[in-house]
This record gives sequence, C-alpha cells and structure tokens, in this order.
Amino acid sequence: MVRAVLYIFLAIFLISLLRSIIGVVGKGLAALFEPDSSGRDSTGAEPRKAGELKRDPVCGTYVSTATSVKKTVDGQVVHFCSAACSEKYKA
Repeated sequence: MVRAVLYIFLAIFLISLLRSIIGVVGKGLAALFEPDSSGRDSTGAEPRKAGELKRDPVCGTYVSTATSVKKTVDGQVVHFCSAACSEKYKA
C-alpha cells in the first residue's frame, strides 16, 4: 500500500516537472515567432505610420490618409474608404 502511494507521488512529481519543462520550451519558441515589443519588424525598419484619419463623405467611416482612395475635388483632396464610395461621390 505504501509503495502504491509512493508511486502515485512520484508520478505526480514527474508529470509536474515535465509540464514545467514543456511550458518553458513553449514560451521560448513562441518568443522566436512573435514580433518585437519594440514596434520594429525583424528587419529593424521603423514601423509604418498609419497617418491621420479622415472621414469618408459618402459612408462616414474614418480612413487613414496613408491608405485611403484620394480624389481632388475643387482643388481640395477628399479621402474615401473605397473606389465604390469615390464613384458614388462623383454622381
């Protein structure tokens, strides 16, 4: 009976030890595949800035000036979320 209890405690100890080793190795591998917390990519380049947000006059969504569809209307640049909104604005 004492031997069975000893085997159970030994099994619990070995399983706990194995789980902690797997956890440490898993965290190490995850750190290799996650991007830096510094905001730079793996090439060391500066992070890309999204730009100022402008409101689409057709649908009302806010879009980044860096990624928006731009049209010049009456000498003023208007920002759209998509080409479809740009076409609707023309009509």
